[in-house]
Amino acid sequence: METVIIPELTANDLYKPSTLIVSPEEFEAVYQFEFNTDSQVYTEGLSGYNGSGFISLSNKEYTSISVTVPTSQHYRIGLRMCGTGAKAAVMTGGGSDLSGSVVYGAVYSGDDSLFDTYWLDAVYLNKGENVITVQVLSGTAYLDEIALENAESVPKLAYSVSNSCVSPGASDNTKTVKRYLADIYGNRVLTAQFCSSGTDTEINAVYMSTGRYSALRCADIGIFTEYYDGYDKNDEYETDTAINWWKRGGLVSYSWYWQSPQKENSSCYTELTDFDIRNAVTENDIAELNPASLEAYQQTGRISSECLALIKDIDLVAVRLKLLDEQGVPVLFRPMPEAGNGWYWWGRDKDAYLWLYDLMFRRLNNYHGLTNLLWVWDGESFDYYPGDDKADIVGMDMYSGYDISGNARMKDAIGYTIKSKPTALTECGKIPNPDYIVRDNAYWLWTALWKGDYIINSNGSISYTHVSAQELDYAYNNELYLTLDELPDFSRY
Repeated sequence: METVIIPELTANDLYKPSTLIVSPEEFEAVYQFEFNTDSQVYTEGLSGYNGSGFISLSNKEYTSISVTVPTSQHYRIGLRMCGTGAKAAVMTGGGSDLSGSVVYGAVYSGDDSLFDTYWLDAVYLNKGENVITVQVLSGTAYLDEIALENAESVPKLAYSVSNSCVSPGASDNTKTVKRYLADIYGNRVLTAQFCSSGTDTEINAVYMSTGRYSALRCADIGIFTEYYDGYDKNDEYETDTAINWWKRGGLVSYSWYWQSPQKENSSCYTELTDFDIRNAVTENDIAELNPASLEAYQQTGRISSECLALIKDIDLVAVRLKLLDEQGVPVLFRPMPEAGNGWYWWGRDKDAYLWLYDLMFRRLNNYHGLTNLLWVWDGESFDYYPGDDKADIVGMDMYSGYDISGNARMKDAIGYTIKSKPTALTECGKIPNPDYIVRDNAYWLWTALWKGDYIINSNGSISYTHVSAQELDYAYNNELYLTLDELPDFSRY
């Protein structure tokens, strides 16, 4: 039996996470859908099922099974199913109308008619009877059985990480911040908030609700690229706002949602732009060439116009990062996020993405000589991971409307690396409950709430649409989460 020990409250904290007991015990069980639900049973049309048949669920249809487990712990839930690209959500708890259900994740069937088991890892179930509900979110799923077995949540060894930086010329400030992040990882979680360009509006709104400021200010550096066309393009206050946040004692992060470098049909989204990253790839080593040489390469056909356009945008972003570097501001730099989900043009092809990531890594570090970057990779797929030598931190995004720690997502991220890397919840729509973080041993390095109407109203006041006042207060005033006032003096750390 493992008891989670919670340190004493600091002077400014009002709460600490609940002390929860996880009791590991070996367990395996299988439940046939045809024996445990009221759904219609089928025996023809598909072969290879177990038991006496299978059931069928289409879009938005669901069924529930009651299971009994011997102890409160984490379990793997395996859904044996088939279907053509069917997606099914797995929930626990709730009534016959799904009210009160908590979605732990989703599983996807293969594109064939063969039954296979798809697993959802590290779901916490209480001792005794539990209701597991399966709802089909898309397609038609043919469900054979559901399996349970004991599992481990995030292992303690995941928090043994290096404090070194992957950028060869990292400054003293950058090394200090990385050392601090390695020290707190697995013990405390940084509060983080995305902000509208040139402002601290969202952070200030959270302060008005909780009395505490976020430790980490997050923003998008893509506003400085050539064909970005948002209202905040080249916002003159953004760089100074980030510098001032560092001077106040806070940490700075920049994501880069890259609007495609072309005049027509410029967009981040694959479906809204015809920019094809594959046309930019070259075997020529161009990462450290100056603009004149690059122009010559393009004119002689050694690189494409797409390739040149990408490098021009990288150079524009480098100018802004250099301004921060000159002021001694380390940046948690998260370029081209979520490549593996297919939504963005930079994720259209994994090999092209890896080429571009390497090009950007070497150009910013070597050609531009930046010393302030801590590289945050958030590709959401092992196929897109650039390697341990090009990532200081691994990120995951989660927009769940439910009270979960996201430990299954964290386990996925940990599995991408060879050497353990700190793992952050780089975007979320709901701040994870401290109780569940402790229970699931899912100590994200930080949890970053999204900006705009996810957290504020049009007048800049706090909005409780996605996260309640009580949830914010319990997190920001909790011993588990670190806020601005709890950060060290990095000049002396």
